[in-house]
Parts: sequence; C-alpha cells; structure tokens
Amino acid sequence: MKKHNIIGRFASLILMISLFATSCKKEEQVVSPPLPGNEFLTTVKLQLVNTTTNDTVVAIWKDLTPEDTNPADTSLAVLNLKKNSTYQATIYLLDETKAPVEDITEEIKERANYHQLFYFPASNLGGNLAVNLTDTDTNSPPLPLGVTSNFITSNVASGKLNVVLRHQPNVKNGTFAPGSTDVDVNFQVNVID
Repeated sequence: MKKHNIIGRFASLILMISLFATSCKKEEQVVSPPLPGNEFLTTVKLQLVNTTTNDTVVAIWKDLTPEDTNPADTSLAVLNLKKNSTYQATIYLLDETKAPVEDITEEIKERANYHQLFYFPASNLGGNLAVNLTDTDTNSPPLPLGVTSNFITSNVASGKLNVVLRHQPNVKNGTFAPGSTDVDVNFQVNVID
C-alpha cells in the first residue's frame, strides 16, 4: 500500500510541477511605445523673405484660448506679397500658453516622419499664388514636410490661404487623408503691385 501511496504522490507532484511550469509561461509580445499625440498649438506665424528685394513679410494667426468660444485673433494674419515674386517661407508653430513660449516647430522637424504641412490657396486667388514645399522627412523615399517652402506670386489677386498641419504617425504617405489635424488656419493673402 505504501508503494501505491508513493507512486500516487509522485504522480501528483509531477502533475503540479507541469501545471506550474505551463501557467508561468508567458506569451512573447512585442511592446511598442505609444504613438505621440497631437500637438497643442496656439499660434501660427508665417515669415516670408522676398528673394529679389530681401524684404520680409510676417503674418500671425493666434488663438490663446482654443477651448473657449472666443474667435481667433486674425488681425495680423495678412500677407501682402508683391506680384511676380518668389518668397522663401518659414512657418513657426508655437504654444503661447507656456512660459516661456514653447516653439513646437523644432518638435515637428524632429518628428518629420509623423507630420506634413499643407497649403491650399483659395480659388479666388486664381492660381496667382503657388506654394512649393522645400523640405522633406527621412522616409524612403523622402516625403514633404512643409516647414520651409517657396511662395511664388504672379498677378494681382486676393484670397485666403488655408494652412493645415496633419499629424500622421506611421501612416504618412505624402497625401492629406491619413491621420488627424493638429492645426487648421486661414491667412488673408493679397498679391499687390
């Protein structure tokens, strides 16, 4: 009887060890860091330098209380550009709720593979403003970023320029569609003599 008892205990011990071993075994998983969230932006500044005359034009769109119902300050969101000119443009994206003001532009450049700026001149500009992006990210092949660009004017015209920063982590393909919007603002553009 003792022999059966010892065999029974031995079998129970083997069963418990195998159950313990299989219950402790974890499935291997690949853990990815979370994707960065959308940027918080209160201010969009466009600075353009005429490549012929070196004059500088600055326009600023500002909304310091985006959660509020107050409209954005667009009083300085006006670009008066000379006709038949090329301007080297740089956009600055800021969070002015911080002290000191946080320049998000550097973060956008560091995460170029996750972002793209889009510039849409309104139809009433009649093709008299073209925007060509001049910087790219590190994708293969490189895709446009849009922090720097060339604004090319032709004839006198007036209308809105819609500027949109798209947040596209792991889905950026050079088109507008994937991702979400970080900022969507309008500037008044006047192409003048």
